[in-house]
Amino acid sequence: MSTDTTVLTAPVESPVGTDLGWMTPDRAPQPAEALDRIRQLCELGGDDLYRTMLMVLASHQAVPREILAAAVKQFRRDTDSLTREDVTGLFNALWTGGHQGFHSVLRTRKGGERKPANLGWLKTDD
Repeated sequence: MSTDTTVLTAPVESPVGTDLGWMTPDRAPQPAEALDRIRQLCELGGDDLYRTMLMVLASHQAVPREILAAAVKQFRRDTDSLTREDVTGLFNALWTGGHQGFHSVLRTRKGGERKPANLGWLKTDD
């Protein structure tokens, strides 16, 4: 029985480079370098907010989602109508619900006032 321990590496001339350690989930990047990468990912994502947020979340797992939300809001004009909490909710929905969860939360957050929940069993002091 033979075991093959071939390791594949990126060519030196690869545009990605050989140091991808910053992408590991347990390594928090320096704020300045993370912000620059998030800016580049926002530009790379084009008009697709889902694609952009998926790339940011996948490549910056060690960064708290509240920080990611603030950074994405800074670089994406299509999030201007959303609060930072809304964008954090989109990151959470993306992580737990994928494409469907993301779009479900996005539909409820975009362009509407927040209606209080109808909790008939809850007594109010009014």
